[in-house]
Amino acid sequence: MPEAILALDLASRTGWAVGEPGQTPTHGSILFAKPGASHEAIFSNAWGWMYSKLADFGPSTVVWEAPMPTSFSRGRSNVNTTTLLYGLPAVIGACAYRCGLYDIRKADTRDVRLHFIGCNPKRDRAKSMVMRQCRAMDWEVEDDNEADALATWHYMCSLIRPQLALVTTPLFAKA
Repeated sequence: MPEAILALDLASRTGWAVGEPGQTPTHGSILFAKPGASHEAIFSNAWGWMYSKLADFGPSTVVWEAPMPTSFSRGRSNVNTTTLLYGLPAVIGACAYRCGLYDIRKADTRDVRLHFIGCNPKRDRAKSMVMRQCRAMDWEVEDDNEADALATWHYMCSLIRPQLALVTTPLFAKA
């Protein structure tokens, strides 16, 4: 896949989607370690998983939703969550870079949602709307992590191939 994009929703359960713009992406979600595992175990497994995805799919671009600034969730987060949400992008980006992939991008959650569902509602409502939009596009998703990765993938496809920007429903896809 010479133009394949690998999009990630990095979290304790990470969603992923990979494919060429205009094609049907392969997607899923993965838990890098059992609940309660150390950050080191999670990061090590994330590196290994990323290495295998790069080998399997050979993407030309990797993108993930950038984590929110720590001030955004002040009082509702903790150091363990912050370490995970900032550590995973560092590990994934380092692995991609080490493997020779230099087109590594971050996407703003607001921009992804505006592109994919046409608005930027609060988290819980956005998650269900993104899942609904994925299903409207005939992408069966198991969880919101996978759906968010697909939304990020579609957003990045529209930036790389702007003619795909309006293809967010089967009606437009057939036109």
